Amino acid sequence: MMRLFAAALAAAALAAPAWAQQSFNAEFDAAPPRAIAVGEIAIGETLAGKADEYGAREFDRLIAIVRTDLERELSAAGRLAADGDAGATLVVTIEDAMPNRPTVAMMGPPRNLDMRSLFAGGASLSALLVAADGAEIARFSYSWRTPDIYLGEASGTWTDARRASDRFAARTARAIAEQGEGGF
Repeated sequence: MMRLFAAALAAAALAAPAWAQQSFNAEFDAAPPRAIAVGEIAIGETLAGKADEYGAREFDRLIAIVRTDLERELSAAGRLAADGDAGATLVVTIEDAMPNRPTVAMMGPPRNLDMRSLFAGGASLSALLVAADGAEIARFSYSWRTPDIYLGEASGTWTDARRASDRFAARTARAIAEQGEGGF
């Protein structure tokens, strides 16, 4: 009986990434231009409501992660604009993010969590691709959250949020590249 349980647990651990709750959506109104800049990256209302719990400085970390991922993926797709050469700007909102481990603020009062605490991490992001003339070209959204806190035993504070950001960036850049080059 114990061997059967151990085998089932091992199989579940191997299959766990397939359980991850995720969704990506891209909607285009027009073909995107060749050169795209990464513009403002904002914090959404849901995440902003967690500023006291997570500590506001964590938002700067998340913004830097998302910007780095988007610039890397757009560059790899040959779509990242050089300075002042953008035909459109990608404006991003980090709607929500959940850490895998407590942030510095969460380890202090009133929660006093231990760094060994585990959470099911992830993030939800959205973006608008806006032409230089202000016209909306496309909308993107992505959400991913790990289904099992024990998958994050070897993770840092924002491991799953980083994974969500990386996947959002890759899928957004791929969707843009697949739409071809617009006429502006």
